[in-house]
Amino acid sequence: MPWGPALIFVIGSGPAGVACAKGLLDAGAEVTMLDSGQTIEPQRLQKILEVAQRAPAEWTGESVAFMKDGMSAGASGIPLKLAYGSDFPYRLLPGATPVRCEGSESRPSYAQGGLSTVWGSAVLPYLQRDLEDWPITQQDLEPGYRAVFRWMPLAARRDDLEADFPLYSDRYTPLPMSRQAQGLLADLERRRDKLKAEGISFGVARLAVKAQLNGTSGCVACGLCMYGCPHRLIYSVDSTLSDLLKHPHFHYRPGTTVRTVEENATGVAIQGIEAQGGEIRMQGDRVFVGAGVLGTAAVLLRSLGWYDSAVKLRDSQYFLLPLLRVKGTSDVATERLHTLAQLFIEVLDRGISPYTIHLQTYTYNELFREPVVDKLGPLKRFFPFETFVGRLLLFQGYLHSAHSPDMDLTLRMQNGTDFLHLRGMPKPETQKILRKVTKKLSGLMGTTGLVPLVPMFKAGRPGRGFHSGGTFPMSNTPTRGQSDIFGRPAGLSRIHAVDSTIFPSIPATTITLSVMANAYRIGSMLNAYS
Repeated sequence: MPWGPALIFVIGSGPAGVACAKGLLDAGAEVTMLDSGQTIEPQRLQKILEVAQRAPAEWTGESVAFMKDGMSAGASGIPLKLAYGSDFPYRLLPGATPVRCEGSESRPSYAQGGLSTVWGSAVLPYLQRDLEDWPITQQDLEPGYRAVFRWMPLAARRDDLEADFPLYSDRYTPLPMSRQAQGLLADLERRRDKLKAEGISFGVARLAVKAQLNGTSGCVACGLCMYGCPHRLIYSVDSTLSDLLKHPHFHYRPGTTVRTVEENATGVAIQGIEAQGGEIRMQGDRVFVGAGVLGTAAVLLRSLGWYDSAVKLRDSQYFLLPLLRVKGTSDVATERLHTLAQLFIEVLDRGISPYTIHLQTYTYNELFREPVVDKLGPLKRFFPFETFVGRLLLFQGYLHSAHSPDMDLTLRMQNGTDFLHLRGMPKPETQKILRKVTKKLSGLMGTTGLVPLVPMFKAGRPGRGFHSGGTFPMSNTPTRGQSDIFGRPAGLSRIHAVDSTIFPSIPATTITLSVMANAYRIGSMLNAYS
């Protein structure tokens, strides 16, 4: 039966928090969301709106320069992806928990919308073969996938990927592809049977992007995607939050950074810090923590009193591999195109791994220029740059966490202030798997028409790809440091973690869609465990 006015709290407005709130509302609950709620600077937002109101032909380098503030690229990729030239997604507010990294690289977000304010929008579900250590199945996630696509836009096409990766939606519109991507896709399709025999499937990248706006093409192919879409077509969950605010049973309280959640005789007690620095305490019936993998870990470890007790944070190894296409494409630097992922390539070769290896293919964008020019040095004057970038592609890849370094995550106290210490724990196996991947791709040069630039291969530090989780992994029989299939840490009944904190492992395919599907599952099943 519906819950009515019970005091149910959701912590965080990122992908997990918003999806869980949607599930709870569908289950008939009254929901209050507590959120730090950091937003972009008003003056920068005004500039974005001014750009969007003008036709793209009227945009000048000067008028969009503010969007590129602080953004650069190197051989290891973009050091820190900003949103419209702002670092607001990563700023710490009063009550926030600092993170100190050692041999690792990750950041929490206290933004309204969480890390979806800066993500690359790639969406691909998990496969059962990558979930064998989970207590739930791909089938259990399916209703959540379908629910998410009721409010998340999907730019996609029906293609070979669908054999393994269902679309879970009948509402999708393709984005126009770059000419480089069109050429590569045609090459791969001509050699489909051979690639399939090699354990490789491929298709057009699936992106959470509004390909159409008011019945017309939404994307103006301005090439600014990596900085932020002037028309805000790249999905961020703060747009869904705006819709939630219209729901009569949803209440939003920004400017609140939760520090602890504890169970008591009457329900749950929540303690936090307001944006002005004052303390706030609330009492409720149940709480769902979706503050992001680092934020949720901080809340749970602090609430349980687990200081100086390391928990394992699992990660999906992130890597970059530049490639040259044998066939060049002319004038790519002046082509109108989007600069998000263009193609997905999935590798399942049991000689390398029993798990999926995921590759996102990027064609030309202006951020390619800086690392190439830096490598050339004084030779750049004599180098056929335009011809070179007409052949240059980039694979952004991920491995399953079984083959990836873990991180030790510890809540520590120093001078009366606590912080998270995140230490990378390399696995010798990782480099072995990565060498096999590059060897396989090199061996397929004659089939794909792609020449991997292996000397330029770069593996990111643990956490670099922001595909992490598993500090309180789900289990059918949870013990200390684990949670049940509804995200409740062992021994607790009214406190739920709903983000990737509870993933037993991290598959290589994109994480945000599955975080949202699982969070929706937990919220929508409220009446099963209440």
